[in-house]
Amino acid sequence: MKSLSLIVLALVLCSTALFAQPTVTQVSNAASFALTPLQNSSVAQGSYFAVFGTGLGPSTGVYWNPYPLPTTLGNSSISVTVNGTNVAAYLEFAYSTQINAVLPSNTPTGTGTLTVTSNGSTSTAFPITVVGSSFGTFAYNSAGTGPGVVTDINYIELTPFHTVKPGDYVRLYGTGLGPSDPSTEKTQFPTQTNICPGSNCPTVWVGSQQASVYYAGSAGYTAEDEIVFQVPSGAQGCYVQVAVQTGSVIGNFTSIAVDPNGATCQDADGINYNDIASAVSTKGSANVMAVSMLSNYLTLNLGVLGNQPWDNDTASGQIGTFSPYVLQAFEGFTLSPSVGYCTVLPFLQYPPPSDPAAGYATFLDDGASVTIKGPNGTANVGKDLNSSGNAVGYGGASGGNPIGGETILELISGCPSSSTNNCAPFFLSTSDAISAGTYNISTPGGSGAGAVTGSIAVSSEAAAFKWTNSSIASSNIPRNTPLTITWTGGDPSGFVDITMVSSTLQSGTTPSATTPGILAECMAPASAGTFTVPTVVLQSLPSTASSTALVPPGELLVGPASGATKLTTTTGLDAAYVFYHLIQGSNVTWQ
Repeated sequence: MKSLSLIVLALVLCSTALFAQPTVTQVSNAASFALTPLQNSSVAQGSYFAVFGTGLGPSTGVYWNPYPLPTTLGNSSISVTVNGTNVAAYLEFAYSTQINAVLPSNTPTGTGTLTVTSNGSTSTAFPITVVGSSFGTFAYNSAGTGPGVVTDINYIELTPFHTVKPGDYVRLYGTGLGPSDPSTEKTQFPTQTNICPGSNCPTVWVGSQQASVYYAGSAGYTAEDEIVFQVPSGAQGCYVQVAVQTGSVIGNFTSIAVDPNGATCQDADGINYNDIASAVSTKGSANVMAVSMLSNYLTLNLGVLGNQPWDNDTASGQIGTFSPYVLQAFEGFTLSPSVGYCTVLPFLQYPPPSDPAAGYATFLDDGASVTIKGPNGTANVGKDLNSSGNAVGYGGASGGNPIGGETILELISGCPSSSTNNCAPFFLSTSDAISAGTYNISTPGGSGAGAVTGSIAVSSEAAAFKWTNSSIASSNIPRNTPLTITWTGGDPSGFVDITMVSSTLQSGTTPSATTPGILAECMAPASAGTFTVPTVVLQSLPSTASSTALVPPGELLVGPASGATKLTTTTGLDAAYVFYHLIQGSNVTWQ
């Protein structure tokens, strides 16, 4: 498993100046750190942890070699002080903006400080909390989100093309279950113990079900933990949510691929990986396009400014060559969890968060723009450019009106193009309901792929969708009890999107670039008429009860969503899809 150890600890690195005085900006579990310090901000005894900042180490990353792990690497070291006791961390990797290290198991628990010394210069003390256990699951995107580092019982990694069945046992890898024998932890093969059964045995949540845990303890390598659990009955999907809880601490959310027959996975939302399995097998990659139409309408209570409408209609086209690694690591073509499950994703400043793995797909040029023609107008969605001026996809606002902004053509709303945007895009009243109809999608073709054509229909049932208990948004919503959402309408063959947003913004008007938050999203069959968000998901949202920010940091939106409809391709693409999500809500207080 040593190669797996290197894979899961590989991280995207940024350069910085040599020999700068060290500055620490974040300390977190090395598996679950994701993009923010929200989840697992505490560090467990005997676990891998990551320190971020500037001037932390050499400009070229240095890994330890050989065992045992050193306390100085690349002229850098870490000192942790808790309750008057000072310990030196074991360093695994040192770089100018990041250090990966192991916190010795004999570090006292409690609040304390951490300092980094690099080339003789020591950073200002940074606060740290040491606990007995605080688990993080490794993810293939090295950011703590998306598919987790999970294998079948025979150590074969799970992918959309290699799934497990309900009832199968799987091996999940992470760090932070708890302390190990201090005399062996810095060696390559620390003492291996099973903490299950017992009070320290972790809880593994698969959706809202609690899985049976067979083993939890060392994976056989320094600071690496392994949890063997049984996939609960009824689990199914390419992105089935998994979260590990130690005590009251809930770790990051990752996913596994489950199929009733252990076959190539397919989701109820229309994505079937058999569509591209042959291409991946024969040429080692697949060329895929996914067009999304997203409408978000919010009624924001801005205090003395009263209720203000905010609408944002966007269309985008993700198109590229997807390698097996990207297909294994990214969060899916429809940007949402498997039906019946939820995702929990961290973000900075504003949602939605980006998918770290999707950026590794190689863009395919399919012409100047994607054209979407609907009953209320036409939008030509041009290319998205990265900071280097290179195209990475198609995307942009196709309609909407930010607070105080100008009127723009509404593509995916029932409002006419002449609207002043004072009407809602759907289901507030009959006159304001979304227009049922057909949306035609086309591309002209380009150097990377040929023309794409097709359509998707918004049914009259989807247009008649109504969130029947939306009044819950007017009061504080507790995070320690399940949250039930009910509705009527919705396409019988479609789905319902429940999106929850919570930021740590406490005051002022806008979050900074470093303000963390959580976006949780659940998908349910529209025909069910109800969905209950489990407590394990709600507890991952930071409380907004104490915030006095002008723009409320908590939101709850609900609305109809389609499955993926296949588009017709000509040359260069192995599969193409289109889907929509149309959600509406308001600001809420997460208690």
